[in-house]
Amino acid sequence: MKFMRKAHNYLGLILFIQIGLWFLSGLVMAWLPIDEVRGNHLKHAVTTSWHNVTVTPSDILRHHSSAAVLSLTHRINEVDHADPNTLDAIPVYHVVDDNIAYRYSALTGEALQTMQESAIRKAAKGQYAGTGDIGETRLLSVLPQEVQNLSAPLWQVNFDDDLNSRFYIDPNTGSVLRVRTDTWRLFDFMWMLHIMDYKDRSNFNTPWLIAFSGSAFLFTLTGVALLYKRFKPKKKKR
Repeated sequence: MKFMRKAHNYLGLILFIQIGLWFLSGLVMAWLPIDEVRGNHLKHAVTTSWHNVTVTPSDILRHHSSAAVLSLTHRINEVDHADPNTLDAIPVYHVVDDNIAYRYSALTGEALQTMQESAIRKAAKGQYAGTGDIGETRLLSVLPQEVQNLSAPLWQVNFDDDLNSRFYIDPNTGSVLRVRTDTWRLFDFMWMLHIMDYKDRSNFNTPWLIAFSGSAFLFTLTGVALLYKRFKPKKKKR
């Protein structure tokens, strides 16, 4: 019992800060609404009119080799829509042939080029459901940590709203791939503290997390043993 008590005390001294951070970060992440963290409330829906298609996949593939792979995608329509809660998108055929990507309008069959900044700004404004205005717009070849799991290049569109919102937009489709706000950044910071991955913020198997979790388990076991010793029923003497 003396060893248990000493181990419990030393483990408590080592763990009390991290255990507090685990409880605090878990509380904050549970308190923040996940839709607001993801920024879903800042995006309008995008609808693609595939029922208006006039060009078939075979019409497109006849201009490519037999090894070409076709998939369906879309591109944000640059024409303003009457309904502010929805945004039209042009149906698009995406073809990969000999490791080269091609995009064709499924309405006309014409080849589509990468969207320019003016079209990106219009697509961003059309998908934005907030109250701010568009600020700086940049084409990124190196992505920041908050979208490190995506592939460059991406357009970063900043809005001057209360949440410092950012849209990360695909330059080929005009679609918003990620929304980042101060709410997301707070959640991400708490997530970093919770899993103890201070670099990529995505690794559950860090040595720090394993070591502290194991120590916290030992801290719990020693505490249970001490409680049992303290409150164990005593045998009555005759």
